[in-house]
Amino acid sequence: MTEIAVANGGFTPQIWSDKININLDNYGAYNDIVNRKYEGDIKRKGDTVKFYTYGNLVVKDYDPSSNGFSGLEWEDPTGNLLELQVNQQKYIAFQVDEIEKVQSNVELVNGFTKRMAIAFAQTKDLFIHDLAVTGAGTTLTATTLTKDNVWAVICDMYAKLAAKNAIVDGVNYAGKRPALVLNPEAEGILKQAPQYFANAFGNEVLRKGQIGIIGGFDVFVDTNIEGEEIVALTSDAIFFAEQITNTDMVKAENSFHHKVKSLHVYGGVVGNPDCIVVQPLTEQDNDTPSDTPDEPVTPPAGGDDEGEGEGSGT
Repeated sequence: MTEIAVANGGFTPQIWSDKININLDNYGAYNDIVNRKYEGDIKRKGDTVKFYTYGNLVVKDYDPSSNGFSGLEWEDPTGNLLELQVNQQKYIAFQVDEIEKVQSNVELVNGFTKRMAIAFAQTKDLFIHDLAVTGAGTTLTATTLTKDNVWAVICDMYAKLAAKNAIVDGVNYAGKRPALVLNPEAEGILKQAPQYFANAFGNEVLRKGQIGIIGGFDVFVDTNIEGEEIVALTSDAIFFAEQITNTDMVKAENSFHHKVKSLHVYGGVVGNPDCIVVQPLTEQDNDTPSDTPDEPVTPPAGGDDEGEGEGSGT
């Protein structure tokens, strides 16, 4: 079927692109966590932003007899030159009947652009999550998360960030609390812990996707992540930029359909690995109690005593 471009047809690409961009800010757990200060510098796939990160400074003992400046040890706090490359391209394409009626109906436009933003946010969150997991400065030993140990796990992750000076007095250098990102299963376990209701709720207004302030973390739940990890990070950890660069419409010849397409470009880079701690999780086999032996226990010869057939897990 031949497609022909239409000059207008009632479709306003900029309105759709703007609405998708606005909705993108409302979906995705990592939106308010990553550093997006360079987002205005990107327009299309292939764009690159170069910037320096800053290293920590070390305080040393001063010796008055060290012969002034010549006896001092000099540091270079500039850090690394990083490149944020916009190297991801994702698109959505779908058909709409009578685009003029859709365009003239605010609720329909809002509904379509919201659904498009939600779909784009899912792939974006997976990308950022993978950046965090693969670029973390600290990856802990895998553990099985339970309501009895989840509080200790969270506190340990906080301590690991503090040990790397990623947070000082509860915040990072931008004055923000670190964030903890959970999948829904881990969220369910956390909400069974007695510490959750004792610590999660205060007088502060929660950010999008945030379920509470727990153990010094702003805690977020990400329904998009597939990995079996908990991620702790600060806003210094990952630099990210995105843009809806092209939303357009074509009309199919010999059809009443109009075809809408939209392009989402983005990229990210880990700026400070020490500002990321990852806790891998192992799954608990719910079908097999933890005290059940892997192989059946064979009763002693001639042992037909009552009670030996069940619960012989000694």
